[in-house]
Amino acid sequence: MVLINHTDRYAVNIFVGKYWAGNVGAREGGGSAVCCFPGVKDWSRPVDAKWIWGWEEDPKTKAVTKRDESHTAIAHFPSGGPHSDTDEYKDNAYLCVVLRDLDTVDLACSLSRSGCANT
Repeated sequence: MVLINHTDRYAVNIFVGKYWAGNVGAREGGGSAVCCFPGVKDWSRPVDAKWIWGWEEDPKTKAVTKRDESHTAIAHFPSGGPHSDTDEYKDNAYLCVVLRDLDTVDLACSLSRSGCANT
């Protein structure tokens, strides 16, 4: 799984289903991956994605300006999952977990970690 974050907040403890996907900084992602999302038999079924937007503080006063915020969203795998192509290399596709905005997560597939950044 590869995380991509298009927001101005960092996210921690990101899970897709029961599998930990990692942490990602604000406007970052695509540089690393965690293993795995095993055992999916039906790629048409949605999955819960959970994450925490990290707290923020005023740089001068160090006062907390935003507290941790837990989020859950239903995410859908790409149509047919990563195995819908006859290309044998897609059997090892990366699952891209894309935080679009503060409430939205999308799932995509890519043949490379860096390819997730284009989703």
